[in-house]
This record gives sequence, C-alpha cells and structure tokens, in this order.
Amino acid sequence: MPHGALSATPDAGGASPTGKGDLPRLPIRTHLAISSFWLANNLHWGALGILIVPNQATRMQTLVGLKEAEITGWTIGMGAIVGALVPPIVGMLSDRCRSPLGRRRPYVIGGTVLNIAALFIFYLAFRSGSLAAYIAAWMLIGLGNNIAVGAYSGIIPDVVPAPERGVASGWMAGMQQVGMIGGFLIGGMLMTKGREQDLAALAVIAGVLGIITAITVLGTPERRLTQVSPFRWQELKSCFWLDPRKHPDFGWVWITRAFFTTGWWLIQPTLQYFMRDVVRSEDPAAAVSLLGGVVLIAAVFTGVAGGVLSDRWGRKRIICIAGLEMAVTCAGFAALGWLPVELRVGGVYALAVLWGCGYGAYLSVDWALGTDVLPNPDDAGKDMGVWHLSMVVPQALAAPAAGLLLRPFAGAAGQGYTLGGYTLLFGVSAIFMVLCGALIFQVKKAR
Repeated sequence: MPHGALSATPDAGGASPTGKGDLPRLPIRTHLAISSFWLANNLHWGALGILIVPNQATRMQTLVGLKEAEITGWTIGMGAIVGALVPPIVGMLSDRCRSPLGRRRPYVIGGTVLNIAALFIFYLAFRSGSLAAYIAAWMLIGLGNNIAVGAYSGIIPDVVPAPERGVASGWMAGMQQVGMIGGFLIGGMLMTKGREQDLAALAVIAGVLGIITAITVLGTPERRLTQVSPFRWQELKSCFWLDPRKHPDFGWVWITRAFFTTGWWLIQPTLQYFMRDVVRSEDPAAAVSLLGGVVLIAAVFTGVAGGVLSDRWGRKRIICIAGLEMAVTCAGFAALGWLPVELRVGGVYALAVLWGCGYGAYLSVDWALGTDVLPNPDDAGKDMGVWHLSMVVPQALAAPAAGLLLRPFAGAAGQGYTLGGYTLLFGVSAIFMVLCGALIFQVKKAR
C-alpha cells in the first residue's frame, strides 16, 4: 500500500482497518457528528466571504485606491492560493499520522485553533487600514482552516461505508446550508450599514467554530495507524496531481467541479454590490443576508433529498440537472436588471429559490461522487486533497476575475457599477454551469 497505512486499528467508533468496503453501518448520531463540521465551516466562510469582506472592502476603498470588487476579489483570490497548497499536503501527512488521537484529529484540532486566532488578527489588520496586512491576515485564516479541512476531507472515505456515502453527502449538504444561513444571520445582524460590529461578528464566528469542531472531533470514529510506509520526497508531487489518463473518472469529476466552482465564485464576492446597484437595496449587507437565507432554505431540502435519491438514481443525473438549472437561473439574474425597478425585488427572491434548489442538489452528491472515484482508499486524505483543488484553484482565479470584469463598468468613487457589468458576470457564470452539467456524463465507472 504505497503512501498509506500498512496496518491500522479502529477506535471506539468501530471503523474498519481496511477502509475498503467492510465498514460497519453508522448510526445517525455519527453522521451528524461528521457533517456538523461543515455547519461551522460554512458559517465561517459564509459570514466572512459573502458579507464581512465585501462590506469592509467598501469602507476601505478610499484608503487603498481600488474599487470594492477588486479589493474583495484579490483578498479572496489570494486566500484561495493557501487553500490550493495546504490541503493536499496535510491530507498526505494525515494519511500516515500515527497519533493516539487518530489520523485526522490532530490536524483538525490544530488547524481550528490557528483559524480562531487568525480571526482576531484579521480584525486588527482591518483596523490598521493596510491592504497588505489585511490580505496577509486573510491568508492566515485560510492556512488554519485548510489544515483542518485537509485532514477532515479524508474522514468520509475512512469511516463511511460506500452504500451510505450518498446519505452522508446529503447530511453534509444540509449542514452546509444551515451553516451558511447562520453566517448570513450573523452578517445581517452585525454588519448593518452604518452600524457595523466587526469584532463582535468575528467573535461569534470563532465561538461557533470552536464548539462545533469539538463535537465533530469527539463524535467521529477514527482509524489509528500502527505502521506507515517511509516518506519519500518524490511523493510530494502526488499531493497535487493525479494523472487523468490513468484515472479518467477522477479527472472528469475534478474538471466539472472546477467549472461549477468557477461559476459560483464569479458571482459570490459581488452579491452585495449587485443588490446595491441593480436591485437598489438601501442596506446591501442586510439584503444579501435575506437573499442568502432564501437560497439556503431552498437548498436544505434539495440537499438532503438529493443525497438519498442519488444512492438510487445515480449521482451524475442529479449533477446534470443541478448544473443546467443553475445556468438558467444565472441567465435570469443577468436579465433582471432590464426589468422595471419595482419588479426587481420580487424577481431576485424568486430566482434565489431556483438557485438554492440547484445548489442544494449539486452539493448533495458532490462529495459522494468525489469519494466514489478515488483511486486508492488508503490514500484518501491525499487524493481528496487533490480533489479539493477543484474548488480552490477556480476560486483563486474567479474571484479576482470578477473584479476585473466589472472594472470597465465602474462609475466614479461611491457610484458602484453599471448594469452591463453584472449582465456579463452572470452570463459567463451560466456558461460554466452548462459545462458542468454537460460534461459529467464523461464519468464512466460511477453512477
């Protein structure tokens, strides 16, 4: 077994030492403990990436000489570089970790502690008014978070039996949506225009992250290794690359997920500005909070249902439907600004319901399909790190690209962006969603 465990023993959770299909069925409480980490993680990033950073960027733009969409894009994009580099390496290291705590727990705990400390450093960096310090602190948040996520990504292949992975993915999708709703509530309440409470928002995020990570760590079974193969430096390359010629199904899942993520991250960093400039909301942060709540309430239902149905119908069909539905919804958002102003508020929330249904359905099978096509279960942490790149590499490119695409449509300072810029953004996003839905059937050996 190259790169991985030579032998392992299960802990109290009863995980199989082989990890290859003879895993015991898991009770609901264990599924909830595993998936609850995503609630905290998505609350964390939902509040930060969709509400707090765009809001702070608007307040910083006169200090740093850039428009808000470019500040937001470069901040999120630079953080995604950390997200691209760290999880594959941590995944490989956790695959061979012989800690008494298990393979994954030491990294999840250590990464979360660093993440929480970095949130308060981020607050100080914002207060300093330095864009360089602000981006550096954001990258430190990403470092801590991705250490935890890089190890955590191997847990489902480690402990969840293959027949239950659709259910596990559905629970995770539901928890992701609940977490995002929580993040929007925090942002909406504490980042209201003119009354922003940055420190309080970050403190709440830190508290939730710490408490829920403890629930996942205490409630998730682990594989404890007794022997590992020697580490070789040439293995480092494999942390970032799996040959798609040898593993074509993994390659197609990677690229379709990358297309989906690109479409998403062209839009997400600019939602506050869209609500301000197109929908004409007086308090864009509060409007995005409500909009996100509508999206994610719809996504919770399709997330849980999609995971269960995918075990019967197959993952690819659901991903195709979700991608095409989101493409149509993007086209609807692109056309929204051409309606009379009085119709835009109702229109944006109607489209939010459709967006949420597609988003939840996609997430419900995303993780399960990724685990279905892993080349080697014993290298799950490393290989899921490579798979994780399909999310963070597009983020690193798409978030700055959104700011650059909007730049030609920028008004004077404080005047936002014109309608043509948002039409272009949503149109490009729709193209990537179509590619995601259309190309998923290139995966041959998974349902």
